[in-house]
Amino acid sequence: MNIRENLVPLYLTGIASLFTSCGNPAESPKPNIVLILADDMGWGDLGINGNILIETPVLDRLAVQSLSFDRFYVCPLSAPTRAEMLTGRYFLRTGVSSVTSGYENMRSDELTVAEILKENGYATGCFGKWHNGGYYQQHPVRQGFDEFVGFCVGHLGYYFDAWYLHNDENIKSTGYTSDYFTDKALDFIDRNKENKFFCYVPYNVPHSPFQIPEKYFSKYNSAGLDSTLSSVYGMVENMDENIGRILQKLDGLGLTENTIVIFLSDNGPNTTRYNGEMKGRKGSVDEGGVRVPFYISWPAAIKPGITSQLAQDIDIMPTLLSLCNIGYNPVKAVDGIDLSVIIHRKSKPFDRYIFSRQAFQQLERCNASVRDNRFRLVRTGNDTLLYDLQTDPSQETDISGRETDITMKLIEKLSKWENELVADYIPVTTVEAGFRDEKMFTLPVQDAILSGEIRYSSIHPNQSHTENWVQNGDSIYWTLNIHNGGTYQVEMQYGCPASLTGSRMSFYSESESKSLIFTIDKAFESEILPDRDYVKRSESVERTWTWMDIGVVNLKPGPEKMTIKLIEKNKNEAALLKAIRLTKQ
Repeated sequence: MNIRENLVPLYLTGIASLFTSCGNPAESPKPNIVLILADDMGWGDLGINGNILIETPVLDRLAVQSLSFDRFYVCPLSAPTRAEMLTGRYFLRTGVSSVTSGYENMRSDELTVAEILKENGYATGCFGKWHNGGYYQQHPVRQGFDEFVGFCVGHLGYYFDAWYLHNDENIKSTGYTSDYFTDKALDFIDRNKENKFFCYVPYNVPHSPFQIPEKYFSKYNSAGLDSTLSSVYGMVENMDENIGRILQKLDGLGLTENTIVIFLSDNGPNTTRYNGEMKGRKGSVDEGGVRVPFYISWPAAIKPGITSQLAQDIDIMPTLLSLCNIGYNPVKAVDGIDLSVIIHRKSKPFDRYIFSRQAFQQLERCNASVRDNRFRLVRTGNDTLLYDLQTDPSQETDISGRETDITMKLIEKLSKWENELVADYIPVTTVEAGFRDEKMFTLPVQDAILSGEIRYSSIHPNQSHTENWVQNGDSIYWTLNIHNGGTYQVEMQYGCPASLTGSRMSFYSESESKSLIFTIDKAFESEILPDRDYVKRSESVERTWTWMDIGVVNLKPGPEKMTIKLIEKNKNEAALLKAIRLTKQ
């Protein structure tokens, strides 16, 4: 008997009457929806999935109160999964191909599930990590959400008392990230308890950097786990408690019965740890990189249990809309399948192909795989391998040599899928700005092209700043398309100690053919925030910053290129640069 079978009698005792008669959803009011997404959490990061080291009582209980899709698949990395989940379309179709430098940006004309729900009377809120673009039209409040509290980039640099966006305004939070996002989600639910609502809670844990309130870390570290595992499991346990707070809020408001609650993760585990003996982790197209937990609960209409139906993130939008009896006419083809008949037990599980692809902008270098109910074919730069997952779930034995017909069939399916998507892929790396109602826009250096000796402060451009401004003539630039011309005040976000002031730089607008020459004459000590990492980070350290005025430019509609250039350094290095900001006058 597995752990789940042991837990079912315990969790269903006392709530059996809740599931004895599930009504026809067509006869009931449209349900509320709470969609919870973990970040870098693996299938094996749950007690119910056989992990004896972690405590996740809330999610373990939710699993057995839900219909659990035992074989649910997402993308190997974060931004592609989110784009697929929100649109029901494969990530390359949406303009997304990676996680930073503009390649995480989803096209603004993509129709999201939030937009459809909003059009059908739902209040919509997003609280946490967006990661599908942060410019004006890509922002969550222009992609169907009435309210957004969180951050738009791929990862957060600091998890305590951090800066976030509330819609279009910067706000300073208090406390720990997951606690704060939960507080905001609870407030949203409370304010919309008399309305239908869609509450999307994309937590940013257990993504690195590994910061967590000390009591969670110490619990696992004192039990003998290393710092990385103690951090990951502490972050997951904290998230588990916060999910419990959301479920308690629904219960306290009498909303549980008619609320759909979904939980899943955006990719496989971000470190090597227990993952059910599956091969691969985050970034991999093997089973362990793309298989995640998926639970869907709706006491009024869904009986709990486990289904073996193959499913994936592109199915979430069409399935949710069908469960809510909402019709829509997509302009662009939807790739996902409506699985409501599986959820309502009106159809038996069927076979299908689940395609997976690495997320990199260098499209020709990507590993890819395809699986059906039995086999997974994995194609890398060096090999094409076939595994029988029924007899070899850990992918230990390549059988492509003896199962040539199956291998060739799956190669053909994968190649056809890839060729179609790659041929139509158009990245969204040009910054669209200057909209009529857009008061200002910020250009972070992660979206700039760097020249000369300038480098990012870490291997991850997300949340990085630029440093090593040591060579006269070096520059960075952004490519934009300005929709409406206008006069803008230009500012630069920087840090520079007193010992390095005096360097001369320029800001150049190509459309205006004008350079603003300025000197960094005001010192600002860019201090690294207190070290709260339990594991040495690969991300950039988080610092304090200030802004300085550069001057005024008159932008013209159309293509634009903006450049920051070092004209003459005064000492060894000019400054640290984080972003530029343009405010409409």
